[in-house]
Amino acid sequence: MRYLFVVVALHASSVSAGAQSISGMIDDLTTTEVQAAIDAGKTTAIYYVGGTHQSGSAVALGKHNVLAEHLSRRVAQALGNALAYPPNPYAPAGDPIEKTGHMRFAGTISVSHETLAAVSRDVAISALAVGFTHVIMLGDHGETQDVIREVSASLDTEWGPKGARVFFIPVYEEGEGRMREILAELNVPANRMTPIDDASEMLAMDGNNRWIRPDQLADEISAVASADLGRRFIDGKVEVAVARIRELVGR
Repeated sequence: MRYLFVVVALHASSVSAGAQSISGMIDDLTTTEVQAAIDAGKTTAIYYVGGTHQSGSAVALGKHNVLAEHLSRRVAQALGNALAYPPNPYAPAGDPIEKTGHMRFAGTISVSHETLAAVSRDVAISALAVGFTHVIMLGDHGETQDVIREVSASLDTEWGPKGARVFFIPVYEEGEGRMREILAELNVPANRMTPIDDASEMLAMDGNNRWIRPDQLADEISAVASADLGRRFIDGKVEVAVARIRELVGR
């Protein structure tokens, strides 16, 4: 009986360890597994902001959120000492009353800069309060960048004396820069780069047309967009994020 108990205990331990190694997302883990991961050295928390808004008639509104979760998971796993929080699916996307920006289009969800700042601050403090020593803020939506940059700087000043750090990583800007360089080499006009980026990333992520409608892509977009390009764009964002975080946090 004692032998059986030991075997079962070892099996349970290996399953728990397996869950921690396979998934970089905290919402895939139990609270016990998260605590064990922190105790074992996974003390960096990844917080990614996505967004829910139109990206043309062929790409689903949740494009940024699909990418944010995928990027969060890959970055956390590549770092080895990190766990990722569920992405924030809401970002500033225009005035809902005045119907500016993306709010001109059905389905878009927009929050104010103040709301995003408050939520981002609370998520970071939640991470620090339970034992993470570093919080990394990233975003996959343009209007998000300045907000989380300011929040991270403020929190870093506040929590630095307590032995914790909060950093903003400009992965959106640098990743977009890489994407534009690749498309420029293909002689793609600047006004087509973003829709080609959006379509390519969703083609890379989606084999069942859940997040993209290939038959609705404009001819000049479908002629260039591809899953291979999308993988290059996504890999570039992961590489930028991992390299920057390692510079700031260490290996």
